[in-house]
Amino acid sequence: MAVNRMADDILEDCLERGLDLDTGLDVFLTQCARMVHAKAGFVSLRGTRGPVLTRVLGELGVDVFAAAHWSGPRKLREGRMLFCQQLTLGKLNLGGLGLVVDGDFADGGQRVMGLVEAIGEQLDSAVLSFLALTDGRGPLERLDELDVEGTPVNRGRIGRYEVVKPLGTGGMAQVLIARTRGPEGLGRLVALKRILPHLTAQPEMVQQFLDEARIGLRLSHPNLVHVYDFGEAQGAYFMAMELVNGIDLDRLLRANKGPLEPPVASAIVSQALLGLHAAHSLKGEDGAPMELVHRDLSPHNVMVGFDGQVKVLDFGVAKVRAQRTVTLPGIVKGKPLYMSPEQALGQKLDARSDLFAMGLVLYQALTGRRAFEREDELDTMKAICQEKLTKPAEVPAPLWNVLSVALSKDPAARFPSAHAMADRLVSACPPARDTALAALAGRLFPDRLRESQRLETAVDRQREAPTRATPPVRTPRA
Repeated sequence: MAVNRMADDILEDCLERGLDLDTGLDVFLTQCARMVHAKAGFVSLRGTRGPVLTRVLGELGVDVFAAAHWSGPRKLREGRMLFCQQLTLGKLNLGGLGLVVDGDFADGGQRVMGLVEAIGEQLDSAVLSFLALTDGRGPLERLDELDVEGTPVNRGRIGRYEVVKPLGTGGMAQVLIARTRGPEGLGRLVALKRILPHLTAQPEMVQQFLDEARIGLRLSHPNLVHVYDFGEAQGAYFMAMELVNGIDLDRLLRANKGPLEPPVASAIVSQALLGLHAAHSLKGEDGAPMELVHRDLSPHNVMVGFDGQVKVLDFGVAKVRAQRTVTLPGIVKGKPLYMSPEQALGQKLDARSDLFAMGLVLYQALTGRRAFEREDELDTMKAICQEKLTKPAEVPAPLWNVLSVALSKDPAARFPSAHAMADRLVSACPPARDTALAALAGRLFPDRLRESQRLETAVDRQREAPTRATPPVRTPRA
């Protein structure tokens, strides 16, 4: 029933805003993965000539185009299982769906497979409904029309922004690549973040989204993602942000398959700390310090650009002026793997909590391991509060001295500010140049780099193309 309601909400939302099918699939795949606790997944739709639209979530560990033809559960390496379902109605085959779930299943995964089959039944019906309601011809021929290469096409509008393609979806919002259009024609590419359609009826979610937008508009620093605009269009709340052409540190570490060279780790973390310092120092309109605390720092929201610049993003759960980290009894906001002790205990937070999180990010960058990761979240939080770290053999002594201060259990023993921590880090290990970071990101993610360059080139061409004047239409007099 939950999948059915969500599919209807997504279908209605896309049709109402003129968005294309890949935007809806992005939301559907991510939200269904959350329902079954899947770590990865895919949806691949086929037209008359082969795959035309594929969305992938996380690291599948298999070839997505081969998996799109599979059915049923399949064991993968490292204790993972892939559950595949064909999207069919009668003799019509629209493609395949798959979700990757960790664990060993006593029943061979039949209960999970039943859920995936139910998800597939809703998805193939939603796809056919979308194609029919957008006045297509036969379903597979209509799918062929979505197989667009080259210049970005108009995939719907949100406010004054034209959607180019979906970028990713989280638990609260979807991020799309979009471009502005005004009287002067096409403008720059932006990352357009919009609250998910089924969450717009929840006032607390809308308020959190709007708080993030208001904070983002006030933040201005080269190492922070800038928010240009926010608003509401047709009942959809959105914010337009700087589009960072790069990769998040979490994916960078996984692709590197091991720790980073100390100068590279120093460069990434020191840049992120300078951005954090700007956020921590932010003042309100009354001139008083806002006492902003990010609260959710992790490698996921530290972006390494293909130009070598590092940016901190996602102030979605940030709090200002002494607000507590617990918003409801027993609910602590943030990722347990990167919490400070005071955050894990639900105590009042200040900027020094973010420094502990950045210490954990630095530890992972230098070792390839998470400092306090345990079997479950509760054990992880206990380790953060109680266990003392010992120096890993691969971490040089000067860098361990920085980590020891940043990861002090007592906030008073940590660095007094993010700027002070950055200074100490740079002194302990001179950072690599931006060109070295750019080279690393480009080497590990060449396809992503080429795609970002292609989009920028296509938009530049359209922006520079001469606009032909349309002659006025004269209505003959009766």
